[in-house]
Formats: sequence, C-alpha cells, structure tokens
Amino acid sequence: MKRLLTTLVILLVVIVTGLTVLVMLVNPNDFRGYIVEQVQKKSGYQLVLQDDLRWHVWPKLSILTGEVSLTARNAKVPTIVAENMRLDVELLPLLSHQLSVKEVMVKGAILRFTPDSQPQKQTEAPIAPENDTHYPIVAGSQAWKLDIARIKVADSLLIWQTNEHSQLNVRDLNLLLERSDQDHVSLNLRSKINKNQQELSFELNSLVDISDYPQQLSADIHSFEYQLKGIGLPSSGIQGTGSAKVKYQAVPESISLQDMALTMNDGNELKGDITAILQDKPQYSINLSSPKFNLDNILGWDALPKNTPQAKHDYRVENNSLKPVIATSVSALSNYDLTFLQGIDVDISFTADKFIYQGMGIDHFGLQAINHSGLAEITTLSGNVFGGYFALPTSIDATVIPAKLHTKPLLQGIEIQPLLTALALPSIFSGQLNVDGDLLGEGYDEYAISHYWQGDLNIDLKDARLEGLNIPQLIQQSFARATDKVSQPTNTDDFTEAKSMSVKAQLENGEIKINELAANSGMFNIKGQGKANLLKQNTDVSLWVQLTNGWGTQNEFVRRLAQLKIPLRVYGDWDNLQYVLNVEPMLRDELQRKVNKSIKDWLENNSDNENIKALDDLLNKK
Repeated sequence: MKRLLTTLVILLVVIVTGLTVLVMLVNPNDFRGYIVEQVQKKSGYQLVLQDDLRWHVWPKLSILTGEVSLTARNAKVPTIVAENMRLDVELLPLLSHQLSVKEVMVKGAILRFTPDSQPQKQTEAPIAPENDTHYPIVAGSQAWKLDIARIKVADSLLIWQTNEHSQLNVRDLNLLLERSDQDHVSLNLRSKINKNQQELSFELNSLVDISDYPQQLSADIHSFEYQLKGIGLPSSGIQGTGSAKVKYQAVPESISLQDMALTMNDGNELKGDITAILQDKPQYSINLSSPKFNLDNILGWDALPKNTPQAKHDYRVENNSLKPVIATSVSALSNYDLTFLQGIDVDISFTADKFIYQGMGIDHFGLQAINHSGLAEITTLSGNVFGGYFALPTSIDATVIPAKLHTKPLLQGIEIQPLLTALALPSIFSGQLNVDGDLLGEGYDEYAISHYWQGDLNIDLKDARLEGLNIPQLIQQSFARATDKVSQPTNTDDFTEAKSMSVKAQLENGEIKINELAANSGMFNIKGQGKANLLKQNTDVSLWVQLTNGWGTQNEFVRRLAQLKIPLRVYGDWDNLQYVLNVEPMLRDELQRKVNKSIKDWLENNSDNENIKALDDLLNKK
C-alpha cells in the first residue's frame, strides 16, 4: 500500500513539474496568430483577441483570454462579444508546439443575429442573386468541418433580429456542442426567452447533421422540455415535452419541423409538420392533429368559478385577457388590430378527435384556413357538439383597423340548454337548436359581437321548452277569474312546451330585432315580434296566442275563445321574465258582440214590425 501511495505521489509531482516547465517554456501567445488565421480560413469570420493569452493549469490545462469578438465579413457589428474565453488543450501536442483544442468555452457573451451582424457585400463587388446564401461557401476538400471537440457557451445573451421591427432576446443562454464524428454534433441548449411579459424557459437535446453545412443542416431533437409563464396564462403556466426532426435549408432559406410531437398540460398532445419559408414575406404551412386538445386546461379556463355567468366573465377578464379591460363607454375598436397578417402568408390545417373549449366537448373538430397578405379565409371551422353539428366559415379582412369579419354560422340539431350553460347565459330554453345566419362586423371577441356586429339570423327550435312561464296556464287562469264559463287550468307546470318554434331576427349592435316569431303545440299557436338585448340580457316581445285546447268545459263561449288571438306581452331579464295579460277588454268586446248578435237574430225573426225595423236601423247606424 505504501508503495502504491509513493508511486501516485511521485506521478503527481512529475505531472505538476512537467506542466510547470511547459508553462515556462511555451508562450501561449505564440498561438495567437495561428488561432486567428484558422478561424478566418475556415469560417470567414474575423477573431479579435483584445488581451494577452495566459495559461491555467488546474483542473484542466487551458489557455485563458480577456475580451474577444467574432465579426462576419464586412459586418457593422460583431456577431459575438465575450468577456473572456477558455480553450482546453491537449498536453502532448504542445511538446511539438502544436495546438489541439478539446473545448472552447465563452461565458457572459453577447451573440447578435441581426442584419448588422451579417456578412455584407462590398460596394465594388458584383451583386449576387437575392436568394444567394448569407455565408461564404468553401467548396471541395476545404469545406468547413468542425474540428474542435467541444464548444460551450455559458450565461450569455442572444439578440435575434430579422428586421427593424422584430427583436427577440434569448437570455441565460447555455449551449454545449460536442462532436460525435466528422459529420455529427450533439447539442444541448438551455435558455429563457422574454417577450410581452411572458417567459419561455426550455432545454433541448439534439443530434445535428452538419455534413452539408452551410447549404443545409438537419437535427433530430429527441428531448425537449419547456414552460411558458406570464400574463394571460394560468398561474402554473403551459409546460410539457416534445420531439421533432428539424431541417434548415439556405437556398431558398427555409426551416421545417417534421414528425413533431408536443405535449401540453396534463395529456394535451399535438402531432404534425410545420414549414416556414423565410422570405421578405414569410410563408408558413402548418398541419397539426391531436387525439385530445383541452384549450380550457391550457388557458386555465377549467378553473372558472361555477356560480354565476358574471363571475365566469370576470374571471376570464382578470386571468386570461391579453388586452386591458375596456369600459363599455369607451370604444375598443382600436384594439382589434390584425395587420400583422399582412406580413405573412399562412396555410393551416388542424384536426382534433376531441377539442374542449369553454366547457364544450367538441368531437371531430376541424380547422382549415388560408391567409394571404392580410385577407384570411377560414373555410372550415366545424365539429360535433351537444348532440349536433356546427360550422362557422369566416372571412377576415386584416388590412384595416379594426379587422372586419364576415361569417355564416350554421348549427344543426344542437341541444340548446348545455350550450347556454357553456356560454354562461341563463338556461331558460331547452330543445334542439338549428341556426342559419349571415353576420358581419368589426372585431372578433364577445365584446365585439355584442357591440359592433350586425346581420340576419334564422332560428328554429324543435321540442322547445321555456322555463319559468306557463303561457296556457296564465291565459286560462285570467279568464277563469273573470267568468265562470271557463274552468280552472289543470296544468300547473312552470314551463311552456312547443313542438317547434321559429324566429326570424336581425342583429344590430347588440340588439336583436325579432321580426317574426311562431310557435305551436297541441294546445296553442303563437305569433309574435319584439326585441332582445345581448348586453342587458333582457327582452320585450308581443305575442298573439290562440289557445285551441285546455279550456275545460265546452260551450259556445269556449268555442269562441278558442278562435281568439289573445295579446300577451313578455318582458324583463332573461332569468326573471314578466308578463302583461288583460282579459277584461276582450270579455267586454265578446259580451258586446254576443248581445249585438242576439238582438240581430231576434230582429231577423221579427222583421215585419215597423218599430223593430226602426230599431234595426238604429243598431246598424251604431
């Protein structure tokens, strides 16, 4: 044991002594020109070392520098500026004054990917085609190869700017590139991106194929973890994992994600492909699918309070709105700005076997949309929900502020009561809803629809049921109190049922004008018109009710009542409807009609009497 320890001590002394002698005999600044030359030759970038090089021998044999910068050919600003750089080198090649670098590490660097940091053409140089590559290409055996084993960037900042109006700062950048062979590099990247009071933190691991660099790069991202937090998101944020195959091509400049798989918040999953052609006007092609996509869970809406519609509305505004709350007396039109769509072209397709939005479980959800220079067409926005089908084809004009929308909603066989509940509206109706409409307006949210939209609506409700108001009972009770010729109603339910109800209406800035209303059942026929207000959630409708059955005893008076169209006014808040029904004038009219008829019948039977004729003439004059 003593011999082993003695041997180790001797070996350590020899190594330390050797390193000390090496540091004394070899000046690292002898490699200064070599390093600069090799960087210039193999990448086209100019490396500037501001300070002298110095040795660092523990725990690794390294060369340390002060401030360094790396500048592209004729660029206005450096691509990389770092406070210091460390080069871990091999020991044995130094004995023959050769430099073999195991790892390059920069810390606290600023990396700029901006127009000013890109290679610039000299004014006297020939003008290349627009789709020429941004970086010099060295052909043949001199093509660039990564000949450094490891490159490490720690605690740095990346400034990414594609144009003067768009800049992205990537903070706390930690990057590790490690060569696995001549054509492949393993990459580990960890960082944070802050924008619009939101922060995206992520870490990815990938194997990068550089065999055709700089013409193209391809990478297999086998591990990706992320978390997005900030304003407009739930307190826990959006987080998950993912994987994809990424390909970058220099001419034409494009990037694509193939076989992408992304998870979000408790089992939400996206699969598909995304391609972006990076021209002056970028072109995006997005094709995604999901077995289940719970938007409520992603945006935190599954935590909505369940008590009142107003509480739900306030929760969404406070926790999920990216825009400030706008008072109803102030126009919000200036906020509906989609002009960014003018700068991109997009073709998007998204399908989900199960799509959950505001509590609505939508089966076979589909979205197909195309945007060209700010003119967007949503050709498909459809699915099956609450036992029926819906489609909302929509066109969007984003070339103006506010954006203008035109949609033709189609609903078929949808159960209306769960729909009203999901929309945080009073559930006073039940039945199967059919809607055919043509609407247009400015803006695109609930506020805009209830303030600035207009158009036509044709509504049909099968097996309709109105809660809180029994119209036949009201009419029967009113007549029974006024005359003993009508029986008291036997149906005391607190609702009105109809086989069908149809409404033709117009929407105008939050108010629905009901031009025609018709409903029928085995007991009544109803016609009417009126209005309803989406903002105040109230209504005022005038109805004419023909109660054909349910009067009880049959007599001449009842048969006459069954032919009358009885006026009934229904008004008030949707969840607290009031009514006005006055039967006394109708009874007086009916009594007067009956008296007049009796007199006329008697006169017809006694027409030979002169005095009776005079009375008949008098009645006719009246």
